[in-house]
Amino acid sequence: MKATPSQEKKFSGQEILRDLIPLNSLTETRFKEITGTLTIEDVSAGSYLFGEGDRDNRSIYLLDGVINFIDSSGKVTGVVAAGTDPARYPLANQQPRLITGRAATKSVIAYVDSTLLDVMLTLDQSDEDKTVLASPAAGEDWMTRMLQSEALIKLTPTDIQKLLQKLESVNVKAGDIIIRQGDEGDYFYIIRQGKCSVTRLASGEGWDVPLAELGDGDCFGEEALVSDAKRNATIAMISDGTLMRLSKQDFIKLLKKNLVRYMNYDLAHESIREGSTWLDVRLADEYAGFSFENSINVPLSMIRERATSLDPEKKYIICCDTGRRSASAAFLLSQRGLDVCVLESGMNKSVPTEMLGASTEKKEQPDSLKIVDIDTESPTSKSPDRPLSIPCNDTVRELDKLARLQQERDTARKETRSAKNQLVELRQEIADLRTYMTSYIAKAIQLESVVEQQKKAREALTERIDRLCDQVTSPAKRK
Repeated sequence: MKATPSQEKKFSGQEILRDLIPLNSLTETRFKEITGTLTIEDVSAGSYLFGEGDRDNRSIYLLDGVINFIDSSGKVTGVVAAGTDPARYPLANQQPRLITGRAATKSVIAYVDSTLLDVMLTLDQSDEDKTVLASPAAGEDWMTRMLQSEALIKLTPTDIQKLLQKLESVNVKAGDIIIRQGDEGDYFYIIRQGKCSVTRLASGEGWDVPLAELGDGDCFGEEALVSDAKRNATIAMISDGTLMRLSKQDFIKLLKKNLVRYMNYDLAHESIREGSTWLDVRLADEYAGFSFENSINVPLSMIRERATSLDPEKKYIICCDTGRRSASAAFLLSQRGLDVCVLESGMNKSVPTEMLGASTEKKEQPDSLKIVDIDTESPTSKSPDRPLSIPCNDTVRELDKLARLQQERDTARKETRSAKNQLVELRQEIADLRTYMTSYIAKAIQLESVVEQQKKAREALTERIDRLCDQVTSPAKRK
């Protein structure tokens, strides 16, 4: 739940902000940087600032008015008024929020990204200061977007500081090839400014297939570093710009260890029993060959577009044959806030053979089920030590029944997999519709604002015309 702002703008009253905690402890340089990203909103009485359980990653301050804190039963448990000592601190700043905040009167609030504020405080209190941070005038929206990503939220302030110190700035031109499909992975990239195109060479066709377009704050190049594989796409600059890059060694040390967790088969099996879900990222043909029961198949190449269809309340154990593709998928899904683990060593090495519906030993048919051709073997040639075993009708019927049941089971499994894939596609469609609806609502609000402004402009124009008419008619009346 968020307040609906009647006005939004950058706050310039730095003398008021200097009294807020912990902004009052920042050096002048850091203070200017953080206030350059701070925003204020006018909030009407009764509007909700945040709800219990929200994870908005914002530090919210009350500049004017009164705010009520409300518990899950709807009871007011606290009140904060602007100008008091409690108002100098962020409002109910725990994440997730423990209570709901609602404006009791018309109020003014200011908010800033909590992660960015924490990084600024860490940098101020550190002896080293060799980061790539620039002044707000240089345009650092890319950094705010990066720090708000799920990938960096999981990092400690110390690791974020190390990351910023290790990032290297690179100026690029339109048409520059940043990553070429088939090359070894060497860097992880963040777009500070500019746009990139992502393409992949069509198998056997000889031309590039466009996949996506990336902009400020977007990251790329992580898959080859996580899985230690070749680059699977080509990324080129559409416009001039600036990239921040992180070496493979620093990437693995600072990011991979925080976003990719491994689990051996025994622990994974126990986790599945407790409600987790297998997420198989192999190709559909590989998945059809053998797979875990009740698993979901989303090939690695489709992880980005299908991520929104996965249940954020569930835990997923990601599996593939060797574990490499699983690691790439885990990194991408962890960036999006999903709870995931990787099956250590992959399905080929860590999973018992019988769990995959196969066996390395050749099992012979029991003697009781062998059929002997009595027409081609004379009674005199039979050895007394070799019993003649002819299956009875009951045994044949049981074997036929078993074969039918196995066929029905295989059919049911295929139908289950097909239903799961349809469910994934349906969830994706729902997510797309939600995105469209959000965009539609935002446009409707903008149109309402424009209509209101035009209405006021017409009223002002009408009033001005009336005054002019009065000025014209007044001399005539006097005559």
